[in-house]
Order: sequence, then structure tokens, then C-alpha cells
Amino acid sequence: MKKNLLAVSVLGAAALMLAACGEDKAVAAANDSAAAPAKAAVVTAESSFDDKVSYSIGASVGTYIATIQRDQSEFIGNLNQELVIQGFVDAINSKTALSEKDIADTLVALDQKVREGLEKKAADEAQKNLEEGKKFLAENAKAEGVQTTPSGLQYKIIAEGSGKVPTTSDTVRVRYKGTTIDGQVFDEQKDPIAFPLANIIPGWTEGLQLMKEGGKAMLYIPSDLAYGEMGAGDLIKPNSVLIFEIELVEVVPPAAPEAEAAAQ
Repeated sequence: MKKNLLAVSVLGAAALMLAACGEDKAVAAANDSAAAPAKAAVVTAESSFDDKVSYSIGASVGTYIATIQRDQSEFIGNLNQELVIQGFVDAINSKTALSEKDIADTLVALDQKVREGLEKKAADEAQKNLEEGKKFLAENAKAEGVQTTPSGLQYKIIAEGSGKVPTTSDTVRVRYKGTTIDGQVFDEQKDPIAFPLANIIPGWTEGLQLMKEGGKAMLYIPSDLAYGEMGAGDLIKPNSVLIFEIELVEVVPPAAPEAEAAAQ
């Protein structure tokens, strides 16, 4: 689903093959080939550019079909490879067994089936993550040193620190490692990196204001204080509870108006 090779949908792939019907040269070449004795085409790195283009287009469509078969087989079933090839050849030769309307209607129905399947799968996964997250937080709340705020954020101070406590108008410089509740690391910064406290996920905004400069803490962030139902990237699934080990290296106060004016 994330392949870039001939980045087309199922409908687009079919349209690409059907579009070949309108290319007189392609049709003529296909007919000539059909009239000649059967002979396997050969292409190598030394082949002509035209031959490599022809092969690459076919390979790209084939790769795309193989990808959707692998990633969406639970929704589209097992494709009959012989019929896929036959449909491709028939389209090139302008003699498809089904009408263009039949093909389009079938692919629209398939697209709807896949979409509904993916939506249901995502909803089921989100619900599962929500339940697992609630269970994790309920158990974690009993762990030694873990405190829970009214918002549901859980935190544990590892090193108290002795510097300033940030406010939402500050920028913080931090080191951190973020993991999911099953231990997968989705982000890590070993060198200090700066974030405006007001422009990060709510769990961080609240949690860092519970820390002092130079301190370290664990934050256990409910999904509604993180990325919620949307998730983020491949590892942060919808409704994921996130765990962060954070070191607050420095609190950088907002620049004074005079300093901002002088810099302009």
C-alpha cells in the first residue's frame, strides 16, 4: 500500500492496462507477436531502452499487484494469476472478455470491499489498543513511585533535579526515549533537542511542568494525551499509551520583547 512503483490504486492499475488498448503501436506489436511462433522475450541490462521500458512497466504493474495481494489478501482473496495475466494480455490486444463497464463496476465494488475491510480492521485494532492501554495504566498506577494526575497522566521521578520548572511559554531542551507498552522504541534522542512546551503533545506539556531542570522522569501517557485515535507513523498505533524516559536538560525562557526587537 505504500509502494511507489507506478503509484496507482487497483482501479488505476486496471486503467493503465486498459489504456494500452488505445495505443496503435502497442496493439500492432502485440498482434504481430501473437502471429509469430511463441518465443519467450528476453531482457537484460544491455537491452535497448525501449525493451527495458516495456519490461519495467510490466514488472511495476506486477509488483504492485503482488503487493496488494500480500497486504490485502484478507479482503480481496487469492487472485487467479492466470486470469490476471490473461486480462493484461487481452487488454493490450483490445479483446477483453468483460466490457469496460463490467470491469469498472467490478473494481469499484472491490475498492469498496477493501476500504470497508481496512476501516473495520483499523477500528478493531484501535479498540484493542484502547483496552490494552487501560489495563496497562491500571496496573502501572500500583507500581512504586508512580503518581497519577487528574488528567490521567502517570509519572515517576527518577532524579529530582534542582533547576527551574518550565512553564508553557518556555522552550525545553531534553533527551528522551519513547516506547510503546510492548517495549518497541519509536523515537530516541541521545543529544539534547529543543521543543516549545506549548507545541507538543499534552502529556509532555503537563509532564515536563512536573519536573525540574536537570531532573529525569518516566512519563506514562494515556492515548488521549498523546496521539489519540489517529496514531502516528507505523509504530504508534491508534489509541496507544506511550512511555517516555525524559531528562530535562535546560529550560529556555521566552525571549524578552527588547531582545526580539534587537534581533529583527
